[in-house]
Amino acid sequence: MEADVQPFAADGTLRPAVEIVRHYEAITVADHPLFVRLRTHPVDMTALWVIMANTHAGISPNFVRWLSTTIARIDDRKIACLMAKQLYDELGNGEFERVHAHLLERFVEGLAPWRPSVPGDLLRAGKELARSSSLLFEGAHPYTAVGALIVAEEFAKQMDRCLGDEFRRQNHLSSDTLLWLTIHEVLEVDHADDSNELAVLVPTRGAALRATWDGAISQWRALYAFLDGLETIIGALPRQTRH
Repeated sequence: MEADVQPFAADGTLRPAVEIVRHYEAITVADHPLFVRLRTHPVDMTALWVIMANTHAGISPNFVRWLSTTIARIDDRKIACLMAKQLYDELGNGEFERVHAHLLERFVEGLAPWRPSVPGDLLRAGKELARSSSLLFEGAHPYTAVGALIVAEEFAKQMDRCLGDEFRRQNHLSSDTLLWLTIHEVLEVDHADDSNELAVLVPTRGAALRATWDGAISQWRALYAFLDGLETIIGALPRQTRH
């Protein structure tokens, strides 16, 4: 399902970074068993709490730092500009009340009535995603972060589409609560387009290209492990806790 791309051409040289985009664009995140389960059953608000709470735990405390750290370290100002654009979006285009971390926190708070009361760490998938992604965005080579961001935005575009489909099947939450998702369904399409521009800007040889490949492959694995982790958490919930 996660289908790692082969970074080397037949002659043993590294393929250009645009091949990263072509490969991962062709994978359909909606085919993951988690999303298959969701769309083939009645709306499961408890499962949606698990997904959004883990997304909050995995991304919100870290994404601004990941982007800003990479911008400070990258040697290509064009790449830095694209990342700065995404950072500005993440920070609500300068409006504090529209900072994405706050909107996502409000989203999770709106789902609080469906939070399962069971023992165990219900946020372990998000915490592991935060840990593995931090290693990539803050690793030794800044282009590892470039590769990670390229695939993360494609993944996010598809995941947000899947979540949008699910949340449109329910009528418990207000449009204000859903604002994070409403914004991201549109914005992640733009950010995925930015991934194509980032890939074109990556050097066509050397350590930067190798690091980009490493970051892309490792981040996609981490994101699919995140979905696997969510499926495990949801599948282990007692049936009587599900709404």
